[in-house]
Amino acid sequence: MKETTKRLTRLALLAALGVVLLVLASVLPTGSLALLAVASFAVCVARMLYGWGWGAGVYAVTAVLGLLLYPGTATIAYAAFFGYYPLAKSLFERPRSRAAEWVMKLALYAAVFALYWALLPVDSTLPWYALCPIGAVAFAIYDWCLSLMVRIYIEKIARYMK
Repeated sequence: MKETTKRLTRLALLAALGVVLLVLASVLPTGSLALLAVASFAVCVARMLYGWGWGAGVYAVTAVLGLLLYPGTATIAYAAFFGYYPLAKSLFERPRSRAAEWVMKLALYAAVFALYWALLPVDSTLPWYALCPIGAVAFAIYDWCLSLMVRIYIEKIARYMK
């Protein structure tokens, strides 16, 4: 099989997996954040295998197909943050200080939170200034889990993907 065919097949499978996870996250009442995190991991794998452009392509295809097939809160959250965050994360984690890395990550989180709060109707009993720190803690856990998934992929799975 040609290398180009292998590449496109793997990328299409990653995008399809992402779309399935987005639909499940929209349909299932619990675990939607975990499914969004796993769907965003497909973008990580595409970037690690084939580079930035292909990772961005998997994100774009997954987001567009998810929004077309099942436009809901989960797919909007994926398109607005979870889908491209793995690409931004790899930029932020280039050799710098840990403090600068987290300032950039939290600034991105805060910007997306503010846009989401301003543009979409949020049905919450808590005000934004209470939800933002709670979301920041959840975001830090997501970032840590994404790093853990990348490490497990590199140590246990990557050698079988060649």
